[in-house]
Amino acid sequence: MAEFDPGRDVEDAELILDAGAWPNFHDAEVHNLNIWRGDVRPQDDVWIGPVMEVSFELCALRKPYIAVLAFHDCEDIRLQAFDHQNALYDLEFALEERGTCRNGTPLTPYICVTFRQAMGLELSFKCFRVRAVAREELPGGE
Repeated sequence: MAEFDPGRDVEDAELILDAGAWPNFHDAEVHNLNIWRGDVRPQDDVWIGPVMEVSFELCALRKPYIAVLAFHDCEDIRLQAFDHQNALYDLEFALEERGTCRNGTPLTPYICVTFRQAMGLELSFKCFRVRAVAREELPGGE
C-alpha cells in the first residue's frame, strides 16, 4: 500500500501549500476544532459520518498563516489534554488497510490522523477523506 502524501492526497491541497509544498505543521497552534456528528438516516439512505474541521496557525513558517482542514467520516476520535496551550509537535498521516469486500476488492483504507503533542493537545482519529478548506492570512502578515 502506498503512503499517504498530503500534498497529493489532501483534496484541494493547493489552497494551503507553502511555496508549492505541503506546509510545516511543527509548532502549529489549533485555533478552532469543530466536530459535527454527521447525518445518518438509513431509512432515507443518508450516510454522512462525523466531520471535523480544524483551523491551525502555522507558526513555523517564514510567513505564518491559518490553514483550515476538514476531515470527513471520522471515527475512533481520541482527544487528550486540550487546553489553552494547543501547540502541535506535528500533524501526521498514515494509511491503514481495512480488508476486502466479498469479491476480493480492497476496501478504502482508513486515513489515520495524529496531532502529535507538543504543549497540550493530543488528538488522533481515523477518517476517509481530508480536504483543505481555506488559507487565511494573518492580520499584518505575521
